Amino acid sequence: SSNPPNGRSTADSAPRPPIQRPAERGGSSERICKQFDWPNGARRRIRRCCSGATGGRSRGAARRRSPPALRASPPLRPPHFGSLGCGQDGDSASQAPEFQHRYFWCRDHKLAICSEILPKLYRAARDAYYNTRNAPSQAVHLMSLTKVLLILCPDMLTAWNSRKMVLSEKYDLTKLKDELQLCALILSYSPKNESTWSHRRWVLKQVAEQNQDMAQLVEKESVLVKEIAERSKMNYRAWRHRCWLIPYMTRKQVLDELKKSTRWSELHVADNCCFHYRRSLLLALLDSCLGNGEDSVSWESETCMLWKDELRWNEMLIRRYQGRESLWNHRRFLSQWWIRQLFSVEETCPSTTSQVDLFITQEIGLLSECLNDPADEFGESCVQAELSALYILWISKQVPAVKGKLEERLHSVSIVGLKDVLVRACRPEKRWLWMNLLGLPDRSQ
Repeated sequence: SSNPPNGRSTADSAPRPPIQRPAERGGSSERICKQFDWPNGARRRIRRCCSGATGGRSRGAARRRSPPALRASPPLRPPHFGSLGCGQDGDSASQAPEFQHRYFWCRDHKLAICSEILPKLYRAARDAYYNTRNAPSQAVHLMSLTKVLLILCPDMLTAWNSRKMVLSEKYDLTKLKDELQLCALILSYSPKNESTWSHRRWVLKQVAEQNQDMAQLVEKESVLVKEIAERSKMNYRAWRHRCWLIPYMTRKQVLDELKKSTRWSELHVADNCCFHYRRSLLLALLDSCLGNGEDSVSWESETCMLWKDELRWNEMLIRRYQGRESLWNHRRFLSQWWIRQLFSVEETCPSTTSQVDLFITQEIGLLSECLNDPADEFGESCVQAELSALYILWISKQVPAVKGKLEERLHSVSIVGLKDVLVRACRPEKRWLWMNLLGLPDRSQ
């Protein structure tokens, strides 16, 4: 027989058997949807829930991160999940009413709620909350209602304030820890919710006011922020919460946090939040140095060594990863304090070799390398050259005492001056801005 018009043989054009996919842990989504008779939109949502059971980052489900003994709901990661009508064994109870079977699915410590019922759930919880919040004898019921409301809508500040009022009546460490667990639940699927982060800080402040040992809590908070930062990139609110914890840290914890964040920063060089956290840690060490009495000399020596290591580490990252603005911003902070520190040392202990001149020479050498890097197909070398030029210009603006030294060192690498740096590396809009900032004449017009 002749081949079909597409050029393939009859055997090749025969229908192939469907590919058999391995069964997903937690049950088949199609089987569950048919059993519950859910609409198509709910099928897509429960399908994401089942795929999340395999360990991926689906928003449909998340693993339990707390022991069953805790009263707080386990952390789940779908858009709207809560501890409603689930069996304690982690599976749907066979004797549950038809309503539960139709709109709720629970298995392996994961709960899925059909999106069709979410508006009704919210309205019912909201109406019950407004009818209960003014009754002083209904504190327990009020806490349950606000928990449901906040799981469905974490931005409801009125519900958060009601929980604060109940918790403020009497100090109870167990209830405050349960409150931290509730916040962790909500942050697991809404990691950038400012209301939840603010409430979490309020709870921690209540614990700290009772002279509780904050070392263990601070350690757990740092671990929580790290896990959330892995799932939610460039989460400013999470890292700001971590910066808020620094005053509660001991000196040893600050040093440990500085070491722990090194590896994370190397893997996320474009995330400025982590570098801002490192700057906050370094400033905390400086404050400790200034506030220390007996060991001020040793503290200063240790701080200087940390600053040198940070400068070397930052330079290594700049050479390895081109065009990362977060790295150059971090270097601005480091260089500004370091130059002023060197000036103060030279005033108190004059030396034949100026440490400021050595540092400026080193920075001009880094600038020269960035300006002379060969072009690449992604244009990262051009971005690197501009960032290095803006870094030198920024130093000359922030520390005017080194402007003359910068001009001298630029001549040694065949650069006429700061204006030549602008012309060679910066875009026109940046060039005009820095011409005005530095008071340089622009004769190109």
